[in-house]
Amino acid sequence: MILKRAATIDDNARPFPRPRMQRRLDLSSPNRSMRSLPHITIACGAIWAGSRLLGANGRDRALIDGATREDSAEKRQVNGSGQTDYRLVAMGSLLPDLVDRAQRAAFRTRRSSPDQHFLGHTLLLNLPLLFAGIYFLRRHGDAKLLSVSGASMTHLLVDPVIRSPATLLWPLFGLEFPAARGLSSRLTALTQVAAATTVAMTILALQRQNRLGQFIRSGQL
Repeated sequence: MILKRAATIDDNARPFPRPRMQRRLDLSSPNRSMRSLPHITIACGAIWAGSRLLGANGRDRALIDGATREDSAEKRQVNGSGQTDYRLVAMGSLLPDLVDRAQRAAFRTRRSSPDQHFLGHTLLLNLPLLFAGIYFLRRHGDAKLLSVSGASMTHLLVDPVIRSPATLLWPLFGLEFPAARGLSSRLTALTQVAAATTVAMTILALQRQNRLGQFIRSGQL
């Protein structure tokens, strides 16, 4: 009697966890914020290195021309190497994904694979933005657009779209966006851990130098 009653209770009980909860508790699929972190760190690192390199070249040219160190610092400021807003860099590193998401929502486009990309991951969109950023920097000394467009270009170098010329060079090879093959789950997790470690070390370094508040307000390192 007791066994029969227990079997009846077991048949009427709901399975746990539910399918939706299983997807939420599935740690093998990284969430969106963690997938975005490597893009942000790589973009910030690339822009930081590029601005340092351009600043060093400008200082050397200024010293050769007989300018003082103060004059060379002013020239670097005017040329945009000292006014990089890394908040804009972080936003630009996510721009291709944001454009793809808007395109899928507007046209109700379904992806044939989780790593399929669309207009946001093409040079047709990103190259004009890059050239416009270079123009505004040279013409008006404003590096904001270049910060966004340069970070967006680093996104293309990190994503598997770099191995998919049909997407990168769209529409030269047709109007269809092919399915892309992403990184393995282990390699993806490794890049996320490395990115999180880099962010944590940067925050600690800024905190020790009492510059974290200034970075949050201005976005400048």
